[in-house]
Amino acid sequence: MPGLALQSKESQGTLHESGVNTMTRHFNFATALAVALSLSLFMASVVEGQALSNLTLVPGDEKEICTGVKATVTPNQPKFGELRISDAKDPGSHIFYKAKDTSAVVIDTLECTVGEQRQTINIVISPKRSLVSGFSDEAYPEAFKALFLLFVLAIVLESALAILFNWRPFVEAFNSRAVKPVVSLAFAIALVHMFKIDLLTSLAKLINPNVPALDDTGRILTAMVIAGGSAAINNLMVGLGFRQARTPEMVTPTPPAGKGWISVSIIRSNKIKGPVTVAIGVANAGQVAVVASLEKSTTPTYRYFFRDRGRFPSSGGYAVAKGDNVTVKVSALKADGSGALEKTWGPNIIAEGAIIDLTFTMCE
Repeated sequence: MPGLALQSKESQGTLHESGVNTMTRHFNFATALAVALSLSLFMASVVEGQALSNLTLVPGDEKEICTGVKATVTPNQPKFGELRISDAKDPGSHIFYKAKDTSAVVIDTLECTVGEQRQTINIVISPKRSLVSGFSDEAYPEAFKALFLLFVLAIVLESALAILFNWRPFVEAFNSRAVKPVVSLAFAIALVHMFKIDLLTSLAKLINPNVPALDDTGRILTAMVIAGGSAAINNLMVGLGFRQARTPEMVTPTPPAGKGWISVSIIRSNKIKGPVTVAIGVANAGQVAVVASLEKSTTPTYRYFFRDRGRFPSSGGYAVAKGDNVTVKVSALKADGSGALEKTWGPNIIAEGAIIDLTFTMCE
């Protein structure tokens, strides 16, 4: 039957085409599934190969830093830690890092490699710290060194400034309680800036290494500590008797008991010639005893460094008994030869402990 045969062939063709389409769909699905599976395995390998880029450990801590198929870490002998490979029975390698003891903050830089993936790892190792004080075991000797340096610098500064603070012009010209702290602080600031010393920041970093530097503030505070220590050391040495406190009252001489002092200073002029005769004492029949003859004018500006040849006496005073009715006379020949130029002070009764400084200008 020709019609039936033709129909059968057409049916077979339709079935063959349907089978081909079905196989094509199955092939496409399998291909997509294989690609997805490959991508997922690749992404898993990438994720597995990644390691933490920054770690913070303390001595004794151990942490996994690299994992994956054929994972490696370079260098294989870190400076501040030890590497350990896990014995786990799985296709991937697990590499652990154990921090060694350290007295200061250190950084170990390693590289984790898994296949073609590489990751740099920075491991920060901080010393172990007490939960109570916050100090590491090595902080105490370091803190002692810093404090000892402060103590030494204070001694050096105090010893250097002692020659200035005990200088007689300084003692007599300045109020030591007001000026000495300022001078000490100025020298201490110059010292810490020249040597770039910031001990307060160094002490703070013993507790927390991440404390930022205080810049000039830290140096100024360090200078204040040194200057304060300098004053404390000076007071300690005075208290122990190794040094004597210098005050204006102590450097200025005073008359002995039952006496008073009189000094005479002469300012010469062109109206006189020759020496100036100085007489001090109780007048007897109008005459006063001569005690000195001066040929120079007084030089009070230089009296701290040189003997004043225009003053009698050149330092201190001429002692007279208390209660005496004292007269002071100075005389010199006039330059024109017309006679003598005389000037007189007194008579006046002298009190005990009196200090009388007289200045005569030799002109008419």
